[in-house]
Amino acid sequence: MKGDNQFMNLSYSVSVIKNDFSNLSPDDTWSFKNIKRSETNYITHGYHRYPAKFIPQIVNRLISEFTSEGEFIFDPFGGCGTTLVEAKTLGRKSIGLDINPVAKLITETKITPLNPKLLDNYLNKFITDFDPLKIKDGIMTHSERTNYWFEPGVQKELDSLYCAINGISNHRIRRFYLCAFSHILKNCSKWLMKSIKPQIDPDKIPPDVMTTFLGHVKHMMSKNREFYELLETTGNLNTPAKMKLSDSTKKFPLKDNSIDLIITSPPYVTSYEYADLHQLTLFWLGDDLSNFPAWAKFVNNFNNFRSKFMGTQFNKNRYIYSQSSSTALDILEQLRVKKREMVNSVSKYFLDMEKSFVEMYRVLNIKKHACIIIGNTEIASVNIKNAEVAAEQMKNVGFIIKRFIKRDVTNKMITPWRNKVTGKFTNKEDKNSKRIYNYEFVIIGQKL
Repeated sequence: MKGDNQFMNLSYSVSVIKNDFSNLSPDDTWSFKNIKRSETNYITHGYHRYPAKFIPQIVNRLISEFTSEGEFIFDPFGGCGTTLVEAKTLGRKSIGLDINPVAKLITETKITPLNPKLLDNYLNKFITDFDPLKIKDGIMTHSERTNYWFEPGVQKELDSLYCAINGISNHRIRRFYLCAFSHILKNCSKWLMKSIKPQIDPDKIPPDVMTTFLGHVKHMMSKNREFYELLETTGNLNTPAKMKLSDSTKKFPLKDNSIDLIITSPPYVTSYEYADLHQLTLFWLGDDLSNFPAWAKFVNNFNNFRSKFMGTQFNKNRYIYSQSSSTALDILEQLRVKKREMVNSVSKYFLDMEKSFVEMYRVLNIKKHACIIIGNTEIASVNIKNAEVAAEQMKNVGFIIKRFIKRDVTNKMITPWRNKVTGKFTNKEDKNSKRIYNYEFVIIGQKL
């Protein structure tokens, strides 16, 4: 076939020596094996469930090692804001980017310390004033996508709660409550709780909406108090932190040589799954044309939204061959033989990552560092060496690689299970599941 011939004639003339991290020994000082789950969820880190969180202890150590107070931290794949929260606690200015509006909502809530007394007053008023009978039936019209996930009675309770939240005049308090509302949507839906992928649980009995919501709000209030008091003690309450909605495969909205440290954990291959995992919030807020008119597009054309995520490639008849990493080319050749339909997605992912590294190099200050936390995965028995490819790409765009760190993943907040055939998120009950993410790597590059 023409495609096969094109693939086999690829040039391997790249300017790097291929890396192989498999023989590296784990560095126990970076594994944080004795850290408890409660410690990874300290202050605001446990506000909202989020896949593929990296633990804040890694971020804290990197910031402490490579920056001084007042310097500028950047996370181009901001996710739920772990880097920004830790930067704020250490008195470093920060900015994050993410393509996902749910990530922006969560992060903005997490990086905004609220006066605990103010939160107490608002909760008391909210409980006193809340009356579901005041909410008229049909005040919101839901899409078929939303209706699919919620029983009618539960949806009516959620409608009442949601409308009450939108009646809060203080926008920061309202956002705090919306974050809690977003978190409980999975609990109150028909989504199988133990599954990270969209899956109906036919036997699920949803909990009481208001009880679940108030329980989580109170949990968030307790964590906010910790955050507020910590920042107040260190004098960092007003340290700037900002999250922007942006595609990190395109030009960053930042000036050249403006950043003092980059810390990021890029999405994995088939990262469009992150859109699937946040669809409940996307659909619910997308139904609210009065308060979230821009979100309607996520409901009306969800596939288009998914296509914006890294590595998404729906044209399966056109192969993408240009790669600067010889390790990437090896992986694509193996996939061509074993899982041909994944060649484009994986190739597009590597190309998107390289675009991001070009931009990271541009915005980073001279002699400053970029720290990439990334793990390898597997598709159809092909080892997808994300870390090795990332290291090669970083070298190709100009970074000097200063250090490779291999760490045991004992407490990463992500499912360790992937489907052996598709490489997608799954669980141990899946007959094709395989436990992965035993290790991840911290690649530290410097711009000279």
